[in-house]
Amino acid sequence: MGSEYLTNLKNIKFKEVEGKLQSATTIYKGIERLRGDPTPLKKKMEDYGSAVSAFLSLKKAASSCRHPDDVAKEKELCTEQVDLACSHLATARVDLSAVMEKLKGVAQRIVDLEDVLCLAWEEKRQLKDDVQVRSSLLEATE
Repeated sequence: MGSEYLTNLKNIKFKEVEGKLQSATTIYKGIERLRGDPTPLKKKMEDYGSAVSAFLSLKKAASSCRHPDDVAKEKELCTEQVDLACSHLATARVDLSAVMEKLKGVAQRIVDLEDVLCLAWEEKRQLKDDVQVRSSLLEATE
């Protein structure tokens, strides 16, 4: 009676084992009514149930793991993206350096033009003074 139940238990799908184990109490009671000891069968069934449970847990854990080939492909793709980003960054640094050099040149031109403008303002002031002095002299001689 118990060995048939254990054989049937081993032949069902792993997902159904837990439910079958819960209904085994009726088998144990039947063995006791026949004045037998259900302990050896109970132990074998519990051991089998534990092994099935451990297997299902491992199977579930393994299903959530990624295959090493997939990880390697993703790593390669990420490496390519990082290399491309580094290339863009290097280009941006070169462009920034060129723009900064241009900016320095423009800033120097501004300084030079401001110096020329100051000289031109000074020359204009001196010429106005000179015009005023000469106009005064001209008026005085007339």
